[in-house]
Amino acid sequence: MTLRKLLVITPILALTACDNQPQETITTPLPEQAQVQYEVPAQQASAFAADIGLKAYTSLSMATQGAQELDSSLQSFLYHPGQVTHKEVQQAWRNAYSAYLRTLLFSRLPIADPPDWHKQGIDYQQTLALLDSWPIEGGYIDHVPGYPFSGIVNDLTLELNEETLLAQHGFSDPTYASLGFHAFEFMLWGADGQRAPDDFFPQENTAPVVTATEGSMPPAGETLPAVTDSGDNTDAAGLATDVQNHNRRRQYIQLVSEQLQKHLHRLQRRWEPSNGYYANLVQRSEPMQVIAATLNATQKLLSDELLGKRMSADSSEFSHSSPEDIRALVQGLRDIWLPQTDTEDSENGEDGGSSASSDESTRESGIALLLAEPQKTTLLSAWQEKFGAIDHALDQWEAGQQSEQNRQQVREQLISLMPVLQRSAAALNIPLRTE
Repeated sequence: MTLRKLLVITPILALTACDNQPQETITTPLPEQAQVQYEVPAQQASAFAADIGLKAYTSLSMATQGAQELDSSLQSFLYHPGQVTHKEVQQAWRNAYSAYLRTLLFSRLPIADPPDWHKQGIDYQQTLALLDSWPIEGGYIDHVPGYPFSGIVNDLTLELNEETLLAQHGFSDPTYASLGFHAFEFMLWGADGQRAPDDFFPQENTAPVVTATEGSMPPAGETLPAVTDSGDNTDAAGLATDVQNHNRRRQYIQLVSEQLQKHLHRLQRRWEPSNGYYANLVQRSEPMQVIAATLNATQKLLSDELLGKRMSADSSEFSHSSPEDIRALVQGLRDIWLPQTDTEDSENGEDGGSSASSDESTRESGIALLLAEPQKTTLLSAWQEKFGAIDHALDQWEAGQQSEQNRQQVREQLISLMPVLQRSAAALNIPLRTE
């Protein structure tokens, strides 16, 4: 039985749900309307919509867990700052950020937050800004070459706590980030990627430290006294090479880690299947609207986030791991549109059981769940082929010292994914946004 029903699909979808407060309808203005007849089987459409909510919660749970594991590695590093623990916490950061990036597709769904959340600065988009602002000015946070006393860490007039870091985040410019993954990244790698574990040794200052406002440098022409290991002043200029404020640096990075976990947990709770606000929005929406919204969110992530931003600049510039950012975002798309196979189930530790006794249709998800043959096989192969080509291009990019030529190859492969998305939408009789 198929769903033969006229629905109104718009570039911006209006989703309805009930909050944990009195029930209300969240609406969005509809600038353009076009009547489209859908013929997706009702059971499959409902299954896809339910799967979107579950995948959102699962991916946010994985991201939250990644942040917790990062914090655990950070505590080990701060307990014993050294080369080994430094490498471990750096890898934990990479894993946590990749897990977060795999969730970004869900942030592109046309979900309207309650007005109070906007006022409090805790709506979806403002929360993302607290998690993933980039590019950032490292000197706003801590010392950079030539400026040993710059940044929040070295500003002794600024008390370090949650309130002050929230107030300092994007204080006068979006690049002035005091929170998020890239503030964390800068603290672990430093401006040149050569951060020394010694910067985090628990010790008091060994030299007079200039009190700076908002990380500014002392007035031009001012001479700072240098201090020898014995604490005696000299007329040498060695003070600029001595890193100070170790304990504030330790305190700051722990606060950044705490806030990272807090903001991710906020999003995770909202996708909780039984009573999460975002989960309820999806559950109460027409399944075909959810499918249309997911297709348009995919297009937006491809065009705006991947091609418009990530391929034009280095999002993880301090760790020099921007190709991994692209890989994680693409994996997030793969999680949605490619069905999970028995092999993938086994790799994830799930018991696949006997394939002969399993209902194959219950294992399908993504694009395979929505289409009938022969389009199903054709488009499924197209998605698989393009994702494989993107993976290969990313491998070449990383192996080639991230050259511009290899970057361009990745860009071209991402562009080639767009026609596959458009063909899939056309097969489902769903219009994609044109603006």
